[in-house]
Order: sequence, then structure tokens, then C-alpha cells
Amino acid sequence: MKNLFENKMDRMTDVMANRAAAAVLAARRGVNGFLKEEDGETNLVAILLIIIVTVALVAIFKSRLTALVDKLFTVIEKSTSGI
Repeated sequence: MKNLFENKMDRMTDVMANRAAAAVLAARRGVNGFLKEEDGETNLVAILLIIIVTVALVAIFKSRLTALVDKLFTVIEKSTSGI
């Protein structure tokens, strides 16, 4: 009886060891994949650069953009007043 119990315990230990090894390998693969993929960082930097350039252009051409928008609204108001 003791031998049967020991065999079952040995098999359970082997199964648990195999599952633990598989979990460690899966975790390593996941971490390696995460470290290799840097798309998020690259996209974030690109978006920040686009925003900075846009803000700089608006700051540089603020007076011209304001004049252009004023002219557009004047044309729109004249066009709609006849309706």
C-alpha cells in the first residue's frame, strides 16, 4: 500500500514540476515578446513630435491664421445674410 501511495505522489510531483516548468517558459516567452515589441514607444514619440511641430507652427503664424479665419467668417456671414 505504501508503494502505491509513493508512486502516486511521485507522479503528482512530476506533473506539478512539468506544469511549473511550462509556466516559467511561457512567462519567459511573454517577457521576451514584450521587450522586443517597442511599437508603442515609437508611436508615442512620433505623436508627441507632431503635436509639438503643430503648436510651433500655430505660434509662428498666429497673426496670419487669425486674419485668414476672420476673412473666412466675413465671407460666410455675407453669404448667409442673403438667405
